Amino acid sequence: MLTISGKSKLVLLIAVAVLTLTLLAGCGQAKKEQAGGASQETKVLRVGIIPAEDIEEMVKVFEPVKQYLEKETGIPIEVFKATDYTAVIEAMRAKKVEVAYFGPFSYVLAAKRANARAIVAGGDADGKLATYLSTLITHKDSGLKSVDDVKARAGELTISFVDPASTSGHLIPRGHLQSVGINVDEHFKEAVFAGGHDASILAVKARKVDVGAAAYHVYKKTVEKGLVDQEDVFVIWKSDPIPRSPVAVRGDLDEALIKKIQQAFLDMPQKAPEAFKQFEGRWEKNESYVAVSDETYEGIRKLAIALGEL
Repeated sequence: MLTISGKSKLVLLIAVAVLTLTLLAGCGQAKKEQAGGASQETKVLRVGIIPAEDIEEMVKVFEPVKQYLEKETGIPIEVFKATDYTAVIEAMRAKKVEVAYFGPFSYVLAAKRANARAIVAGGDADGKLATYLSTLITHKDSGLKSVDDVKARAGELTISFVDPASTSGHLIPRGHLQSVGINVDEHFKEAVFAGGHDASILAVKARKVDVGAAAYHVYKKTVEKGLVDQEDVFVIWKSDPIPRSPVAVRGDLDEALIKKIQQAFLDMPQKAPEAFKQFEGRWEKNESYVAVSDETYEGIRKLAIALGEL
């Protein structure tokens, strides 16, 4: 686990930034292929997967999606396994990845650093962009019941986040804590990155930390699997809805190829329902894919800027 580097931040408009999280769908402005960019004849599509949970398990359940995408695009697919979120961003920046699954915040970082372009995200049964929640959890021995309790005792508490580039596992809970007067870097006894949502939850269970950040759907899954008891490890805060995580392509790909990749994802729930359910349904319980654009994640971008994270 990595200790967060100390830096002082005083942010006055975080609450406003959080309220600007929008659920705008649609395709982004088309980008022409730049000189020195991707070849018009792409021989392989390398797909990056962020390690939101156990990466080997994610790669395993991704296999049917891989086979579907190969059939729809006519291009061989290779999976890029990352050790952390930043590794996927850097792989795209170095043109070693053409397509990647990102969280909303890691996408915003990738758009800035790696010319990433959001094309689809999880939707509901009506074809509307779906949302998810961030949480802060604690264990029963901590004596904590609310964020007010955390604020009162922050100096004696330890907290785990997921990854510096995680949305629900870092940016959103950090923003909420900052909005109520808790400076993570200054006020907590220690703050660490666990590396995954499940790892952050299990760190709380093991009493390695007093408070943990994680996506709510991952917390629910650990409870359903019996990995944690909700009487022992429980939620003390939930965020407002966050737009679902996007799939993004490198912006210098041929425009016709980008559209083909986007359409393949949009058609997946109908053409390959089992593959879709095994991967997307497993991790985020999405029921469809919807087209999105960079603008969809403008609220996340504004919050990151307000927090000095972008």
